[in-house]
Amino acid sequence: MRILCCLDGTNAEIISKAVTTFLHGNEITINLLYVTDSGPQKEIERSRSRFLRPYDLASPRRDQIQQTEQLSAQDVLNEGESCLAPYTTTKTHRTGRPEREIVNYAAEWQADLLLICPRALYGGPTTIGPKSVGHVARFVLDHAPCPVLLARPLTHKQFSIAR
Repeated sequence: MRILCCLDGTNAEIISKAVTTFLHGNEITINLLYVTDSGPQKEIERSRSRFLRPYDLASPRRDQIQQTEQLSAQDVLNEGESCLAPYTTTKTHRTGRPEREIVNYAAEWQADLLLICPRALYGGPTTIGPKSVGHVARFVLDHAPCPVLLARPLTHKQFSIAR
């Protein structure tokens, strides 16, 4: 079984728990995927070019940004690998729009299962409802070429849902 695990920098432990809880066997191949989102940089460039002259970063600054993104991606992938220590993992880093890169890579790698979390958690409380699944997870759920396991963080908190 080929499992593609999508990391976002905050969900390595959740992904690890999902893998160890639900998946057992010797025939498991795990690929950790991290996508550096290129969208915010392009949106800033478009906004700037509407009001001011087009702005091109000086080559040293652009190189510095790319090196920082590469180091950050390696940190995220290494953390994911350490959380999945008993399993053999492959690490993949892509740059682009995360939702599209995840779906395209899952098809390219011929994943049997795609494991993703609903939204990056930056210390905030777990929520339910329409905004509990981010746009990346929603796109992946709608377009993935294989089954998707949506791994939520474990919580025993009571949600206010009318009965």
